[in-house]
Amino acid sequence: MKPKTTRTETAQARRHLIVETAAACFVEQGFHQTSIRDIAKRAGVSLGNLYNHFRSKAELIAEIAELEAQDIHAIEGQVSRISDPSKAFDKFVALYIGYCCVPENILLSAEISSEGLRNPQVGVGFMQNRSKLNAMIAALITELPGRPDEGAAVSPAACADFVMDLIEGLAMRSAFENRQPGRKEIAGLRAGIQKIVLN
Repeated sequence: MKPKTTRTETAQARRHLIVETAAACFVEQGFHQTSIRDIAKRAGVSLGNLYNHFRSKAELIAEIAELEAQDIHAIEGQVSRISDPSKAFDKFVALYIGYCCVPENILLSAEISSEGLRNPQVGVGFMQNRSKLNAMIAALITELPGRPDEGAAVSPAACADFVMDLIEGLAMRSAFENRQPGRKEIAGLRAGIQKIVLN
């Protein structure tokens, strides 16, 4: 016999549905073009029910940032299981390229970045995620064989920023050209990243 769903589980499931629906609406219509009413209608919930969970689009954005944090944590979990530093770093690069090149992730990132320029509060959660990502990459870089211990031309934290910028830049360019990055592009990106982190 299937266990009875509790009221808390039902509320959590509805909250998750609302967040996923909001993200889809932001991707398809844009942040400003999407109203709370649009989200409620598409999620199949009443406006009052949605407001019981989220008072504004800004609160929805904060929850979407939390989902991104979970994705980053999942990547970190996969990488942490690899003991060889070089293989762990290469695994991270492969996973982050894959994550960034998902069309929905690119579009949502563009929407959040654009809105964050107008309203810095919107981007707070995503900047916190970026800081966590930077720390994770910097720690991986520090462990790489051949990495200078002292007097490196570029610090691990700065290298981490460059790595993210390179990967996200390739993903964004590919999105503008309506395609996925090719093997040669990805190979070139990885070669460039190796040169950066080992100097």
